[in-house]
Amino acid sequence: MDLESELRNAMAEQVAGTSASPSLVADVKRRHRRRAARIRTAAGVAAASVAALALVPAYQTFRVAPAGNSETTRPTGTVSASRPPERSPAPGLPASPPSEGKPGAGASPKPEAHPSPGGGTAPDRPGAGGAIGGLPGWITYIPDGLAAAGPCAVTGDAARRTTTCAWRGETGWVEIALVKSGRLTGPKDLVGTPGIPGRTSVRGMPALTGDRPDSARQISWLARPGVGVTVTARGPAKGQLMRIAEGVRP
Repeated sequence: MDLESELRNAMAEQVAGTSASPSLVADVKRRHRRRAARIRTAAGVAAASVAALALVPAYQTFRVAPAGNSETTRPTGTVSASRPPERSPAPGLPASPPSEGKPGAGASPKPEAHPSPGGGTAPDRPGAGGAIGGLPGWITYIPDGLAAAGPCAVTGDAARRTTTCAWRGETGWVEIALVKSGRLTGPKDLVGTPGIPGRTSVRGMPALTGDRPDSARQISWLARPGVGVTVTARGPAKGQLMRIAEGVRP
Protein backbone atom coordinates (compact mmCIF):
# COMPACT_ATOMS: atom_id res chain seq x y z
CA MET A 1 0.00 0.00 0.00
CA ASP A 2 1.41 3.43 -0.93
CA LEU A 3 1.56 6.62 1.17
CA GLU A 4 -1.47 8.27 -0.44
CA SER A 5 -3.73 5.31 0.44
CA GLU A 6 -2.52 5.27 4.05
CA LEU A 7 -3.29 8.99 4.43
CA ARG A 8 -6.76 8.56 2.95
CA ASN A 9 -7.57 5.72 5.38
CA ALA A 10 -6.29 7.70 8.34
CA MET A 11 -8.50 10.70 7.48
CA ALA A 12 -11.53 8.47 7.04
CA GLU A 13 -10.99 6.92 10.50
CA GLN A 14 -10.78 10.42 12.11
CA VAL A 15 -14.13 11.63 10.71
CA ALA A 16 -15.99 8.39 10.75
CA GLY A 17 -17.83 9.22 13.97
CA THR A 18 -18.40 12.94 13.26
CA SER A 19 -21.82 14.24 12.12
CA ALA A 20 -22.95 17.71 11.06
CA SER A 21 -24.81 19.90 13.53
CA PRO A 22 -28.59 20.21 12.88
CA SER A 23 -28.30 24.05 12.93
CA LEU A 24 -25.41 24.23 10.44
CA VAL A 25 -27.58 25.41 7.56
CA ALA A 26 -29.34 28.03 9.71
CA ASP A 27 -25.99 29.33 10.99
CA VAL A 28 -24.66 29.70 7.43
CA LYS A 29 -27.77 31.65 6.32
CA ARG A 30 -27.62 33.92 9.38
CA ARG A 31 -23.96 34.74 8.80
CA HIS A 32 -24.69 35.49 5.11
CA ARG A 33 -27.49 37.95 6.03
CA ARG A 34 -25.21 39.72 8.51
CA ARG A 35 -22.48 40.08 5.90
CA ALA A 36 -24.92 41.45 3.31
CA ALA A 37 -26.29 43.97 5.83
CA ARG A 38 -22.76 45.19 6.60
CA ILE A 39 -22.08 45.65 2.86
CA ARG A 40 -25.31 47.67 2.34
CA THR A 41 -24.54 49.87 5.36
CA ALA A 42 -21.04 50.63 4.05
CA ALA A 43 -22.40 51.50 0.59
CA GLY A 44 -24.99 53.88 2.10
CA VAL A 45 -22.33 55.68 4.13
CA ALA A 46 -20.13 56.10 1.02
CA ALA A 47 -23.03 57.50 -1.03
CA ALA A 48 -23.89 60.00 1.71
CA SER A 49 -20.27 61.17 1.82
CA VAL A 50 -20.18 61.75 -1.95
CA ALA A 51 -23.45 63.75 -1.82
CA ALA A 52 -22.11 65.92 1.00
CA LEU A 53 -18.93 66.70 -0.93
CA ALA A 54 -20.98 67.65 -4.04
CA LEU A 55 -23.11 70.13 -2.06
CA VAL A 56 -20.10 72.15 -0.88
CA PRO A 57 -19.31 73.84 -4.30
CA ALA A 58 -23.02 74.47 -4.84
CA TYR A 59 -23.26 76.23 -1.49
CA GLN A 60 -20.23 78.38 -2.37
CA THR A 61 -21.85 79.33 -5.69
CA PHE A 62 -25.20 80.43 -4.30
CA ARG A 63 -23.80 82.11 -1.19
CA VAL A 64 -24.88 85.76 -0.99
CA ALA A 65 -21.95 88.15 -1.13
CA PRO A 66 -21.78 90.77 1.61
CA ALA A 67 -22.76 94.35 0.91
CA GLY A 68 -20.00 96.42 -0.66
CA ASN A 69 -18.33 93.42 -2.32
CA SER A 70 -16.50 94.48 -5.49
CA GLU A 71 -17.94 91.48 -7.33
CA THR A 72 -21.49 92.78 -7.04
CA THR A 73 -20.75 96.48 -7.47
CA ARG A 74 -21.80 97.77 -10.87
CA PRO A 75 -21.82 101.32 -12.31
CA THR A 76 -25.31 102.74 -12.11
CA GLY A 77 -24.83 105.67 -14.47
CA THR A 78 -26.36 105.57 -17.95
CA VAL A 79 -23.39 107.27 -19.65
CA SER A 80 -21.04 104.87 -21.47
CA ALA A 81 -17.55 104.63 -19.95
CA SER A 82 -15.95 104.70 -23.41
CA ARG A 83 -17.60 108.02 -24.42
CA PRO A 84 -17.80 111.08 -22.15
CA PRO A 85 -21.17 112.81 -21.85
CA GLU A 86 -21.81 115.65 -24.23
CA ARG A 87 -21.35 119.05 -22.69
CA SER A 88 -23.62 121.92 -23.43
CA PRO A 89 -21.90 124.91 -25.08
CA ALA A 90 -20.82 127.74 -22.87
CA PRO A 91 -23.13 130.78 -22.75
CA GLY A 92 -22.56 133.06 -25.71
CA LEU A 93 -20.87 130.40 -27.91
CA PRO A 94 -22.61 128.92 -30.98
CA ALA A 95 -23.43 125.23 -31.02
CA SER A 96 -20.94 123.04 -32.90
CA PRO A 97 -22.00 121.72 -36.34
CA PRO A 98 -22.96 118.05 -36.69
CA SER A 99 -19.95 115.75 -36.63
CA GLU A 100 -19.03 113.07 -39.13
CA GLY A 101 -21.22 109.96 -39.08
CA LYS A 102 -24.43 111.93 -38.37
CA PRO A 103 -27.13 112.27 -41.06
CA GLY A 104 -26.39 115.16 -43.36
CA ALA A 105 -22.75 115.48 -42.30
CA GLY A 106 -20.00 115.40 -44.91
CA ALA A 107 -22.44 114.97 -47.79
CA SER A 108 -20.83 115.87 -51.07
CA PRO A 109 -22.81 117.17 -54.04
CA LYS A 110 -23.61 114.58 -56.67
CA PRO A 111 -21.74 114.90 -59.98
CA GLU A 112 -23.74 116.56 -62.68
CA ALA A 113 -24.55 114.30 -65.63
CA HIS A 114 -23.52 115.34 -69.14
CA PRO A 115 -25.12 114.25 -72.39
CA SER A 116 -23.23 111.49 -74.20
CA PRO A 117 -22.73 111.15 -77.96
CA GLY A 118 -24.99 108.08 -77.89
CA GLY A 119 -28.02 110.13 -76.97
CA GLY A 120 -28.04 109.04 -73.26
CA THR A 121 -26.64 110.79 -70.23
CA ALA A 122 -23.46 109.55 -68.56
CA PRO A 123 -21.11 111.42 -66.21
CA ASP A 124 -17.54 112.05 -67.28
CA ARG A 125 -15.65 109.21 -65.58
CA PRO A 126 -12.02 109.28 -64.46
CA GLY A 127 -9.84 107.08 -66.64
CA ALA A 128 -11.81 107.84 -69.81
CA GLY A 129 -8.68 109.18 -71.43
CA GLY A 130 -8.48 112.69 -72.87
CA ALA A 131 -11.51 112.29 -75.14
CA ILE A 132 -13.35 115.58 -75.57
CA GLY A 133 -16.97 115.29 -74.43
CA GLY A 134 -18.74 112.51 -72.55
CA LEU A 135 -18.79 108.81 -73.42
CA PRO A 136 -21.72 106.41 -73.75
CA GLY A 137 -22.36 104.41 -70.62
CA TRP A 138 -21.04 101.19 -72.21
CA ILE A 139 -17.65 102.70 -73.24
CA THR A 140 -15.12 103.45 -70.49
CA TYR A 141 -11.91 104.43 -72.33
CA ILE A 142 -10.92 106.48 -75.39
CA PRO A 143 -7.31 107.64 -75.96
CA ASP A 144 -6.22 111.26 -75.47
CA GLY A 145 -6.68 113.91 -78.13
CA LEU A 146 -9.80 112.44 -79.77
CA ALA A 147 -13.20 114.11 -79.97
CA ALA A 148 -16.59 112.63 -80.80
CA ALA A 149 -17.30 112.91 -84.52
CA GLY A 150 -21.00 113.23 -83.72
CA PRO A 151 -23.84 111.37 -82.03
CA CYS A 152 -23.70 107.57 -82.19
CA ALA A 153 -25.54 106.36 -85.28
CA VAL A 154 -28.05 103.49 -85.17
CA THR A 155 -28.70 101.49 -88.35
CA GLY A 156 -30.34 98.22 -89.34
CA ASP A 157 -33.61 96.63 -88.25
CA ALA A 158 -34.97 94.41 -85.48
CA ALA A 159 -33.12 91.39 -86.88
CA ARG A 160 -29.71 93.14 -86.80
CA ARG A 161 -29.27 96.55 -85.22
CA THR A 162 -25.87 98.31 -85.23
CA THR A 163 -24.86 101.28 -83.07
CA THR A 164 -21.68 103.01 -84.32
CA CYS A 165 -19.74 105.63 -82.32
CA ALA A 166 -16.63 107.42 -83.70
CA TRP A 167 -13.91 109.68 -82.30
CA ARG A 168 -11.44 111.60 -84.49
CA GLY A 169 -8.36 113.75 -84.02
CA GLU A 170 -5.23 114.94 -85.75
CA THR A 171 -3.38 111.77 -84.77
CA GLY A 172 -5.95 109.19 -85.86
CA TRP A 173 -9.43 107.90 -85.09
CA VAL A 174 -11.38 105.19 -83.21
CA GLU A 175 -14.66 103.59 -84.23
CA ILE A 176 -16.73 101.21 -82.07
CA ALA A 177 -19.64 99.23 -83.53
CA LEU A 178 -22.12 97.43 -81.27
CA VAL A 179 -24.19 94.78 -83.09
CA LYS A 180 -27.30 93.15 -81.61
CA SER A 181 -28.67 90.14 -83.47
CA GLY A 182 -29.95 86.73 -82.53
CA ARG A 183 -28.18 85.29 -85.56
CA LEU A 184 -24.64 85.96 -84.30
CA THR A 185 -22.77 82.70 -83.76
CA GLY A 186 -19.24 84.00 -83.19
CA PRO A 187 -16.76 86.81 -83.90
CA LYS A 188 -16.41 85.59 -87.48
CA ASP A 189 -19.87 87.08 -88.17
CA LEU A 190 -18.43 90.54 -87.36
CA VAL A 191 -15.06 90.45 -89.15
CA GLY A 192 -14.89 92.59 -92.30
CA THR A 193 -11.16 92.53 -93.04
CA PRO A 194 -9.50 90.51 -95.79
CA GLY A 195 -7.01 87.74 -95.10
CA ILE A 196 -6.76 85.30 -92.25
CA PRO A 197 -7.65 86.95 -88.92
CA GLY A 198 -5.55 86.50 -85.81
CA ARG A 199 -6.94 84.95 -82.63
CA THR A 200 -6.95 86.54 -79.19
CA SER A 201 -9.46 87.14 -76.37
CA VAL A 202 -11.23 90.07 -74.70
CA ARG A 203 -12.06 89.55 -71.00
CA GLY A 204 -11.95 85.79 -71.56
CA MET A 205 -14.14 85.80 -74.71
CA PRO A 206 -12.66 84.54 -78.01
CA ALA A 207 -11.82 87.40 -80.39
CA LEU A 208 -10.49 87.86 -83.95
CA THR A 209 -8.12 90.62 -85.10
CA GLY A 210 -7.24 91.85 -88.57
CA ASP A 211 -5.61 94.71 -90.53
CA ARG A 212 -7.60 96.80 -93.00
CA PRO A 213 -6.27 98.20 -96.29
CA ASP A 214 -6.37 101.78 -94.89
CA SER A 215 -3.74 100.89 -92.22
CA ALA A 216 -6.40 100.57 -89.53
CA ARG A 217 -6.60 97.57 -87.23
CA GLN A 218 -9.73 96.05 -85.72
CA ILE A 219 -10.79 93.43 -83.15
CA SER A 220 -14.17 91.68 -82.97
CA TRP A 221 -15.78 89.48 -80.28
CA LEU A 222 -19.11 88.47 -78.78
CA ALA A 223 -19.58 90.21 -75.43
CA ARG A 224 -22.53 87.92 -74.68
CA PRO A 225 -24.98 85.83 -76.73
CA GLY A 226 -26.59 88.01 -79.38
CA VAL A 227 -24.30 91.03 -78.74
CA GLY A 228 -21.12 91.56 -80.78
CA VAL A 229 -18.52 94.36 -80.71
CA THR A 230 -15.99 95.56 -83.28
CA VAL A 231 -13.35 98.16 -82.33
CA THR A 232 -11.34 99.77 -85.14
CA ALA A 233 -8.40 102.17 -84.61
CA ARG A 234 -5.95 104.01 -86.82
CA GLY A 235 -2.86 106.05 -86.05
CA PRO A 236 -1.30 106.11 -82.54
CA ALA A 237 -4.61 104.94 -81.09
CA LYS A 238 -4.01 101.62 -82.84
CA GLY A 239 -1.39 100.82 -80.19
CA GLN A 240 -4.12 100.97 -77.52
CA LEU A 241 -6.63 98.83 -79.42
CA MET A 242 -6.76 96.12 -76.73
CA ARG A 243 -7.19 98.64 -73.92
CA ILE A 244 -10.08 100.28 -75.77
CA ALA A 245 -11.68 96.86 -76.34
CA GLU A 246 -11.32 95.92 -72.66
CA GLY A 247 -13.17 99.13 -71.78
CA VAL A 248 -16.27 98.28 -73.84
CA ARG A 249 -18.94 96.89 -71.46
CA PRO A 250 -22.25 96.57 -73.35
